[in-house]
Amino acid sequence: MSEQAFDNTASTLLASKTAMYGGSIGAFSSWLASLDLGFWISVLIGAGGLVMNWHYARKKDKRDAIEHQAYLESLKKGKPNED
Repeated sequence: MSEQAFDNTASTLLASKTAMYGGSIGAFSSWLASLDLGFWISVLIGAGGLVMNWHYARKKDKRDAIEHQAYLESLKKGKPNED
């Protein structure tokens, strides 16, 4: 995998986790303060972070499967690719 793709994936995962945790903290604090609007906005932000995290985790799984398949094919040819 190229370094640029790795950097983009890492920053995207960090952003989605931050959004998910931030939304969760906001939802909990709004619930404690009984602010309905703030609670629902935080729930939406947290759900958006969860969806982003799920989406990019699926993309990473697909890339890892392709990389693993290429590695197995290189082993069959007798030339292990250790990139």
